[in-house]
Parts: sequence; structure tokens; C-alpha cells
Amino acid sequence: MTLDDRLKRAIDSLGDKLRDEIAKELATLDLAPPQTAAAADRLVDGLRAIDQAASLSDILETLSTLVSMESARSGVFVMSGERLRGFRVVGIPDEVDQLPSDLKSFPLELAGSQIGAVYVEIGADLAAIEILTRFASRALQAMTALKTARAVAEGQIA
Repeated sequence: MTLDDRLKRAIDSLGDKLRDEIAKELATLDLAPPQTAAAADRLVDGLRAIDQAASLSDILETLSTLVSMESARSGVFVMSGERLRGFRVVGIPDEVDQLPSDLKSFPLELAGSQIGAVYVEIGADLAAIEILTRFASRALQAMTALKTARAVAEGQIA
């Protein structure tokens, strides 16, 4: 079996596993369905956009754009040491300790560890933002696993 065949098999297996995990997580959430067809379409388009992102920063950029369309004030933050720092913010400070109390946060996680957060206004479509944030977390995890698998297969990591 060639390296490309092994990578394809590993990626397909990882994709199936992540899809199952996302479906299980969504089933456990007590989220209201989108209120309109337009909201549902935006959510589906957002999931597709995250899925098509070609790099870790593209995933975060796409998530930033999507949440800014749902909330006039929003921000995607990433961990820098022990602190969250603004990656892309709109209408709010880029320091987490100065954020207004009328914002809601959703964690960005990688393998169970928080690597960032998304902040939006309380009045935004919180269910859609939670779904987008969870999906982006899984996309970041998949991309990281893929990069690691490639590095191992190419002998860059022992």
C-alpha cells in the first residue's frame, strides 16, 4: 500500500469518526432549531465554509466571518500562554479581561483542551454560533491530526 493510500485511508477514517462525534454532540444539545429558512441556510453555508477551509488560520478566519454575520459585536480569541488574545474581533476589546458582561462565550477546543473562545452578543443566534464553534473545533482537530499524520508518514516525527 502506498503512502497516499495509507493517508487517504487514515483521513477517511478520521472524517467518519469526527462526523459521528459531531452528530452525537449535536444530539445531546438542547438547542432550538433555526427560526427561519434563511437562518438554517446560513448555518449550512457556514458549516460548508468551515469544512472547505484549507488551513488552521483559514478555519479561524472563516469562523470569525461567520460569527460577525450573526452578531454586531463578536470575537474569536486564541490562547497565548495562559491568556486569551483576540484573533479577529469586531466591536469589542481584544483583551478578554475587559469584555462587557452582555457577551456570551463558547470555547474552542482541541482534543478536550481549550485553545480559544468565541464571544458574541447575548441577543445573537446563540444556537447557531455554538454549532459553528463546535464544528470549527472539530475541523481544527481534524486538520491538526492530518498534519501530524503527514509528518509521521514523511518521517519528520518519530
